[in-house]
Amino acid sequence: MRGFFLFFVLFAAGAVRAEPDTFGLGMGKDGSLRLDSGSRIVNRYARLTANAAAGASELSVSDSTGFAAGDLVLVHQSTGLAALDSGNQRPVSLAGGPVGRIEYARVASVSPGVLRLTAPLLYARTGNLSQVVRVPEYTELEVRSGASLRAAPWDGSVGGILAVMVTGRLRNDGLISVDGAGFRGGAFLSHRDLNYCTSLDEPVDGGGAYKGEGLVAGRFGSAAGRGNLANGAGGGICHNSGGGGGGHAGLGGQGGRSAPADEERDVGGMGGAPVAYLPYEYLVFGGGGGAGEGNNDEGSSGGAGGGLMLLRATEVRGVGRFSAAGETPPPTPGDDGAGGGGAGGAISIRTVQELECGAVESRGGAGGDNTEFVFPLAPGGGGAGGVVFLQGEVIACSRSVLAGAPGRMATDGGTHGAGPDSVDGGSAFGSAQVLSMPFGQPASPVLTQPVEGATQEGPGLRIEGQARAGDPRVLLFLDGVLLSTLDTGADGRFSYVLPEALPPGPHELRASTESLGVHSDSSVPVRITAVAPVEGSDGGVVLPDVPPDVIPPLVLAVGCGCGSAPGAGLWTGALLLAAVAVRRRRQP
Repeated sequence: MRGFFLFFVLFAAGAVRAEPDTFGLGMGKDGSLRLDSGSRIVNRYARLTANAAAGASELSVSDSTGFAAGDLVLVHQSTGLAALDSGNQRPVSLAGGPVGRIEYARVASVSPGVLRLTAPLLYARTGNLSQVVRVPEYTELEVRSGASLRAAPWDGSVGGILAVMVTGRLRNDGLISVDGAGFRGGAFLSHRDLNYCTSLDEPVDGGGAYKGEGLVAGRFGSAAGRGNLANGAGGGICHNSGGGGGGHAGLGGQGGRSAPADEERDVGGMGGAPVAYLPYEYLVFGGGGGAGEGNNDEGSSGGAGGGLMLLRATEVRGVGRFSAAGETPPPTPGDDGAGGGGAGGAISIRTVQELECGAVESRGGAGGDNTEFVFPLAPGGGGAGGVVFLQGEVIACSRSVLAGAPGRMATDGGTHGAGPDSVDGGSAFGSAQVLSMPFGQPASPVLTQPVEGATQEGPGLRIEGQARAGDPRVLLFLDGVLLSTLDTGADGRFSYVLPEALPPGPHELRASTESLGVHSDSSVPVRITAVAPVEGSDGGVVLPDVPPDVIPPLVLAVGCGCGSAPGAGLWTGALLLAAVAVRRRRQP
């Protein structure tokens, strides 16, 4: 372990201090923007081409064009969940992992294929599964009626994210949208007439339809069969069953049953699993719907899930909509199964003052309808509702996280077994969280131990401090690199003991409070010096050297017992005198 700490400090010595999310509403450096008509994409995207460790300040990217020094960026691992069993519909927790973690950073310099940051990353990211998104910083932003602001659709590597900061007012009388910009739906592929399939992972040539895309990477376009993969829905399997709906905050609906000739078995694609996370720390795309199964070139693909929207402003005004809806597949031309709907995406809007709008919606896409009039064939399952997180001093926006309705049959208007059973409740319904409080940074904590200039000998350095009561977490930094994240007590106090000895030399401690994913400015730094332990010493904080002529008056002053129990000061003075004597004996 001592070797680890030596490496840690050697690394930290050449690193700039880590920078938590203290970016607030941005700097407004991109000026104002008004959209009068048409549709606009304002973000720039690049794939992270190599792993970036926690503490890294250099990012290798697929294309650095369009990025510049001073730019604010969002680093997001959009996929890459460890492989789960096909058909596992239990909720997927993202807590503690890199997938979906939100982290902002600022660019210091740019060279071909490389972005250098002003401060190291707090969290590790996996190459080729993560992206870097340029975040515009406006003073004012206005989207007029008939105009729209959108995200580029996710293409398997980049896209799907709309992120903007506004130091002043964001006015929306049009549409700000990431509809269908998330995980992709499984593509319909016709194959030969097959019956009685049962497999969760049925290959296409064996009668399976493609699964929708989700948080498990590397399976889109190759995995087929009725089993879901995390929040990506399963595809239908023979004969003519429907694709499942993608999952997000809720569970996606199951695809409709097989054709009468296949005994109308309940083998439609399974809905994507729900995903659990705190929306101020993580955000993910809605899961893609699974494709319908077919052999007559008349089925439909699954719908794409909704993308991500992250907006911060002093205030939001207007009557426009903010939408992250999942996509609804078109009706089938006839004699094949239909695809499932994409799940709703995720929307985070945080304001200092009022948050006013016509609606904030993260609805699941409906399952595809089947238009065959002669006999019943399978519709698709509806996508699950997504995630909405709103914060502001006053909130005046309607919210909708409805699940997508199951598709219908043209024969009698029934669902032929497609789900979900309920769109405004139950397992498929989404999540809407509203905080009626101003967005802002928490107050900085104070480090109370060790004190400035202290000397630490050996292991056991104890760090204590005080945050504001009610602020739940504190991040500790040693020499600019994240050391630990601590939960505070009800009174805001926190403590940490470093188990290993620090390498000899100077060190710096800082702390930052975290509340709802936003961090305070750094505390006042505390500089200490680590010294090599002396043989026979138990270590600990070492007292400074005291000149001989100061010892008697110092002992007398401390020994007066002022404000203490009788005799307590004398004991303290004696202990101090003994400690100084021990210190002198150790000196050469």
